[in-house]
Amino acid sequence: MTPLQGVWAASVTPLAPDATRLKSHIDWLLENGCHGVVLFGTTGEGPSFTVAEKRRVMDELADAGAPMDRLMIGTGCAAVPDTIELTRHAARVGAAGALVMPPFYFKHVVDDGVFSAMAAIFDGLGGDSIPVVLYHFPRMAGVGFTPALVERLKSAFPELVQGIKDSSGDHENLTTLCKQVDDISVFVGSEALLPYALNEGGAGCISATMNVTSRLVRALYDGDNGSGERVIRARKALDALPFVSTIKHLLADHHGDASWQAVRPPLLPLTARQKQQLSQILDTIGTLPNFETLDLPENA
Repeated sequence: MTPLQGVWAASVTPLAPDATRLKSHIDWLLENGCHGVVLFGTTGEGPSFTVAEKRRVMDELADAGAPMDRLMIGTGCAAVPDTIELTRHAARVGAAGALVMPPFYFKHVVDDGVFSAMAAIFDGLGGDSIPVVLYHFPRMAGVGFTPALVERLKSAFPELVQGIKDSSGDHENLTTLCKQVDDISVFVGSEALLPYALNEGGAGCISATMNVTSRLVRALYDGDNGSGERVIRARKALDALPFVSTIKHLLADHHGDASWQAVRPPLLPLTARQKQQLSQILDTIGTLPNFETLDLPENA
């Protein structure tokens, strides 16, 4: 397996951000089947943290012995120079790759504009080369990467552009990326689409729900098709509530650590009503895979 394939959890970020607790969570996710972990993406509240905060966390993780070659860092910012700085830093600490959303404040930007921004980012990396996974999430960013633009970027920067995360939820777009763009790892943004993505030639998935379901998603990736229905049920059920706050609440409850519930504004923790709704959801889907007790051999 190359680094840019498989199942990667889009990790939440413990506040303030706290690198010590984040490293423990990374280790736990890898123990629970993840090939790798993505930091500071949408689920990781990436846009809510400063460049300095993200640099500090990267440094502290590297100093603490985190497996940087199994971490992908979300480095996309509204300002191109900030994206360059973060991406270069991710390269210097030995990260497996950078997940890069296009500059996302101005909307209705044409492909030429996005290409210009990405070209400036790539040219600004200098000798700090790192595999880049383009982050296509038009519903959140308001701007994305069309298949034609992905082809153009791959042609212009073949060594840097190594993948794309397609969080559009559009089957046709996913198929086009898999079939039309050569030599690129296509990740789907929801494990509910993982079987479809793999069948079309995709590389795997990068998903928020894998913070609590990665054991089962890994089994599905490894060929256990019987786990597919349960994966889809869990994903759709948790989609009913604010995603980041829900995942953090679940982790706080599992680890007995209420500080996990903290989110940075403008996000808010779950309300009492939402917690009640989550409890009802869990009654329908049962214990989440990462919280189940493993039956280990006596000599394990």
